Amino acid sequence: MKYKKILATFLLAVSGCACADVDVNIKFLHPQALEVSYQLPLACTQLVFKKHGSDAAKIRSSWQSLDACGKADGEHASGQQVACTRLLFQVPVSANKVRGYPAAFPVGDAIYVHTSNFAVDESCGKVNYSFSAPGIAMNARVFADNARATDGNGGDMAALLLPKQLKVEGNFIGYFDAAMGEANISNIRKTGDESVAFLRQVMPKAKFEMPVVAVSRVTGPGRARPDGDAADVMRLAFVNWPLQPDAETDRMMTLFVSHEFSHRFQMRDATDAYADARLIHEGGGEFLRWLMAVHKGWLTHEQAAEDLNMALGECFLHVRQSVWGSLTANQIRGGLLDYRCGLAVYVYGLAARQGKAGPFERFDGFYEQLRLAQAVKPDFAHALECGDEPACKSKWLPRLLGKQESMQAVWVDFFQQTGLAHPVVASQQQKNAMINQAMQELMREDCGSASMFPQADKISVDEVKSCKMLRGGMSIIKSENLPLYNHPDTLAAIIEACKQRSQVSLIMESGLQLDMPCKKAYQPVERFYAVDMKKLLTSLNR
Repeated sequence: MKYKKILATFLLAVSGCACADVDVNIKFLHPQALEVSYQLPLACTQLVFKKHGSDAAKIRSSWQSLDACGKADGEHASGQQVACTRLLFQVPVSANKVRGYPAAFPVGDAIYVHTSNFAVDESCGKVNYSFSAPGIAMNARVFADNARATDGNGGDMAALLLPKQLKVEGNFIGYFDAAMGEANISNIRKTGDESVAFLRQVMPKAKFEMPVVAVSRVTGPGRARPDGDAADVMRLAFVNWPLQPDAETDRMMTLFVSHEFSHRFQMRDATDAYADARLIHEGGGEFLRWLMAVHKGWLTHEQAAEDLNMALGECFLHVRQSVWGSLTANQIRGGLLDYRCGLAVYVYGLAARQGKAGPFERFDGFYEQLRLAQAVKPDFAHALECGDEPACKSKWLPRLLGKQESMQAVWVDFFQQTGLAHPVVASQQQKNAMINQAMQELMREDCGSASMFPQADKISVDEVKSCKMLRGGMSIIKSENLPLYNHPDTLAAIIEACKQRSQVSLIMESGLQLDMPCKKAYQPVERFYAVDMKKLLTSLNR
């Protein structure tokens, strides 16, 4: 009997049972690097990352083992020797974000961290997450030196690690990169405060939690643009941002910040079960910031109309004659259709709603139903179009987001019946968007894939190793001897050249001319829509 007990104890030890914990610590080294350590139970030789695949592999390809013990890839973290019970890696800070939350993103002298990139499953035991830094901000609190994540949440949370303890100033906990400049920082604070105050008033049922705000100015390819997400640490990154922005850039900042704060009035994880989860979430954030901007005067009626027209136009450009329900996740993300189609679906769907409750009330009501739901989730289309009227039948959203009709055909029917917009030819801004698509098609033909960065008067080519003629760093300024953007004839010239010569002439900023082979001419969208803003606002405000 004694030998059986010894054997059972030995087998239990080598089986990797969940009787010991895995301790994950993320430590601030300096503004350019983190240290992440995995303390393993004796019986565990390999950890399985929760976030896996090619994107995860790309993130972890830059991790450096600090003790020649551990290795990490897209799937696993493991010891290279039997005796390794602690895996130690240095993780570089980078603004080159792979899809999803970044692992270690620069915020001035601080570092934004999202643990989803470091999280492992519980095959080796319960996983505990902790942070080490002179200053730590997370879960709307500040800490010094060390902090532990709450059980159950540690593998999917954001934290801000700082070289010194953070002092709380103003209405929210925030760290502002000094490189942003006072004018930008002032606008961010003002927009954040005003967005929260407005949305609290119009959506009193919403469960709002104030985030830690992390603001940074970073450099990257392309023009000035924002990038961020609205986790409990709200990452607001501004790429190539001017210290003294003009009115257009200032407005872009206001709309971006208000979009991210709008997300805090939603419930991201609660909508994951919906087929259109990303459209519900991102389209909802776009809708809140759009209608809030109209109410607060951040957008004039003309600017709001242009914004909505462009959103629907870009939706048309990517969806074409497809049925929304047949689009892949990559197609939706690649065209930002969750944002662009999402804004149009929310705005026009709520303008055509039945019953008396207003658009903010309908929005608020959907999330209240979601909070109270047990086994059955509320119907998204019914919540927006009908509210709490059970006899009402939603008419438009099931068709727009369904699997039976092409989305574009439904929009045509919608506008014919409601008169909320009328057909028009492409604006110059929409022609520019089609030129971008035409250039991407040329690059795909040359390289097998396309990665480009549009700017005000040129489009920059990203590095793709399989290209035959194009090279990373090139900037296209002309096509068919015409300015690439903002010329009424450029798009038509590109299409005609492809049809007649099976090639398109491109002139680079350097003066180099390339005659790019072209097998198939770009197919433009012939009909767009312009909103009747007076009628739309009357419908939204009723």
